[in-house]
Amino acid sequence: VVVYLLLQRQIKKRQQAEEIRRDLEKEKQISELKIRFLSMVSHEFRTPLSTILVSAQLLENCTQDWPKEKKLKNLHRIQSAAKIMTQLLTDMLTLSRAEAGKLEFKPQWIDLEEFCNNLVEDIELTYRAQQSIFFISQNQCRKVWLDEKLMRSIFNNLLSNAIKYSREDSHIYLTLSCESEAVIFQIQDQGMGISPEDQQHLFESFYRGTNVGDIPGTGLGLA
Repeated sequence: VVVYLLLQRQIKKRQQAEEIRRDLEKEKQISELKIRFLSMVSHEFRTPLSTILVSAQLLENCTQDWPKEKKLKNLHRIQSAAKIMTQLLTDMLTLSRAEAGKLEFKPQWIDLEEFCNNLVEDIELTYRAQQSIFFISQNQCRKVWLDEKLMRSIFNNLLSNAIKYSREDSHIYLTLSCESEAVIFQIQDQGMGISPEDQQHLFESFYRGTNVGDIPGTGLGLA
């Protein structure tokens, strides 16, 4: 009985030690994640904020001789930078709510073809896309019961990635196909692609492909 009790005590101590080790490792990972998060936010916000400040200063100090087109160009820069920051904040908020189990689902009847057409127009305007974006509806789609806000968040990320990682003279296709029991969306681009090794980490927060080079990004969109 004594030997049994001693063994049980040793086993319990080892289990406690293992739990402490796991907790410490988890805290370390959380701490590293926070550091990466703060670094990413400061880096990603710096560029659009600089664009807004510089363009605003130019507009403030510009002379009356400036043509309307030049003024509009700076205004468009400010708008685009502000929209990029808004999208980044939306991604972070959506991800934090999802991980906390508080992501709200509010479906409504939406016209998919109208949704896709509006989405493409918004993306082209927001990102000043140099690529040609084509929407193709393969058959007539009726209204469906979906959360438009979440759908827009998903496709904003996918289409902005297609723009970001593709050549300026390339084509991007958003294809919609409605079947009897399914709705299929497909986004096709001619970009650099994702390597098989990186595909294993596709939905990890802050992870980015090894082939992105100096193209800016957060690693949050696909997550």
